[in-house]
Amino acid sequence: MITVVTAPTTRAVTLEEARQQLRLDAHDEDMLLAVHLDAAQAELERLADLRLCEQNLAMVLEAWADEITVPVRPVTIAAITYTATGGLTVTLPEAAYVARPRHGFVRIRPVAGTSWPTLAPDGQITITLSAGFAEGHPDLAIARAAILVKTASLFENREGGTCLAFDTLVNQLAARWV
Repeated sequence: MITVVTAPTTRAVTLEEARQQLRLDAHDEDMLLAVHLDAAQAELERLADLRLCEQNLAMVLEAWADEITVPVRPVTIAAITYTATGGLTVTLPEAAYVARPRHGFVRIRPVAGTSWPTLAPDGQITITLSAGFAEGHPDLAIARAAILVKTASLFENREGGTCLAFDTLVNQLAARWV
């Protein structure tokens, strides 16, 4: 299970950028526009397994797997802690594991020739992650375009409907990470 430890402080697309896309001069529909921006970003992140804006996440596991796959991207491993025998929380040294991207996702395994440490009964493993794109990353530009297209579609077609351009951009983003 992944939880947000520190939420993003910004959106991938600002209200001003959305207003420009829609050619809106007034601010009277900003609240509705903000809801559409948040919905479009959330949908894109869910469909493409991405986290666009910088944030901290925690992935909690009940047992060690031979190889642990982090199901969101892009991420870096900030720390791995586990409950050791005796109930102590121990931070696993970086030298004890290898974290590499493979098939778009970060995979974590013990260093060759070693195994994971012993976990206490009813213990848990917490992997702390730094997630999100750096400003200027090319995939963030594609994601912003998708969010703008989806937001415009939601705003202009308030009764709903499909947005093929959004679907195409989301598929393009997902394919870039495989």
